[in-house]
Amino acid sequence: MIEVEGLSLKVKDFWLKDINLTVQSGSCHVIIGPTGCGKTTLLEALIGLRKINKGRIRLNGEDITDLPPHKRGFSYVPQDLAIFPHLSVEENIFYGLKHSNLPHKKERYEWAYELIESLGLKPLLKRKSVNLSGGEKQRVALARALAPGHKYLLLDEPLSSLHEGMKKELWFLLKSLQKKYGFTILMVSHDLEETFFLADHISLMIDGMIQQSAPKEIIYHMPATIKIADFFGIKNLFKVQIKKIQGEFASLNCPDLSTELVIPVGRLTPNSQGAWIMVGIRPENVMILRADQDPRGKENLLEGEITNIFAKGSTYLIIFKPKGAQRIVEIEVPNYAYRKLGLAEGQRVVVSLKAETLFLLNS
Repeated sequence: MIEVEGLSLKVKDFWLKDINLTVQSGSCHVIIGPTGCGKTTLLEALIGLRKINKGRIRLNGEDITDLPPHKRGFSYVPQDLAIFPHLSVEENIFYGLKHSNLPHKKERYEWAYELIESLGLKPLLKRKSVNLSGGEKQRVALARALAPGHKYLLLDEPLSSLHEGMKKELWFLLKSLQKKYGFTILMVSHDLEETFFLADHISLMIDGMIQQSAPKEIIYHMPATIKIADFFGIKNLFKVQIKKIQGEFASLNCPDLSTELVIPVGRLTPNSQGAWIMVGIRPENVMILRADQDPRGKENLLEGEITNIFAKGSTYLIIFKPKGAQRIVEIEVPNYAYRKLGLAEGQRVVVSLKAETLFLLNS
């Protein structure tokens, strides 16, 4: 387990501020955030390439804050991969063995050749690194980083330069390596699809601070703040006043949508009645009712008009204007649902904002 406690670090005018982070053994933990938020700086601090101003770093309970990089127990693949172009694939991989934590030379080379087999690099061993494709370089960088035998792998956007097909091939490779060998992966990414495919746990950084750290299902469906919702591109954010808390649900006055909404009462504090808060809903969680569907029993119904439709490939983005509302609602539907519903611009429809999919936001 990697534990970061109260880490602060200044680089010129930029601060990492009071970073607290726990990476569970055997998990894949991905750090995401906008460019310049400090993701790479944090990884460099963990690996020992940057001296921190305050805080502690622990690996399996051992304080490694002041250890040099090669004694920290991390394998590291930087964004530029740092492959030696004048060396062959084999020489690059074996270069890392000098800092191996495997005690016997035979063990070191057996482990290196097992990695070579697992990563499909055997036919490339004598090839110079300058003659490799992008995907081959990625695999060589992984093999070289893992050759010392460390179980903790730190990755800094190593797949960012690859085309989509190659990236997805390497996603599956990383997953299979982790399952086979029990690696713990801490990874920086800017690709949301990559993040949600690989991660068990996600930490979102903005302005040098971790804004939310949670299992990926929580951070996807329940972003904690407006900043986080903005990062994910969620536009369905509405100001509401808590009108009444009674039984299992609370009723909310929502001027933005010219209606009342209900949410599960468990998400509110008992003394929050009368307060103004923000609620949100992801576009794929807004349900368009079929014309022949009985709306009774559905929650948070809105009548209105489809004003625009945009094809996105595997989905359609529907712009919906509720009757009498000041705001629009974005709805995302898969292709099959779009065809089944027979949607068109100018069509009058009824939608439901299911109560359990509404989330509350801090400012």
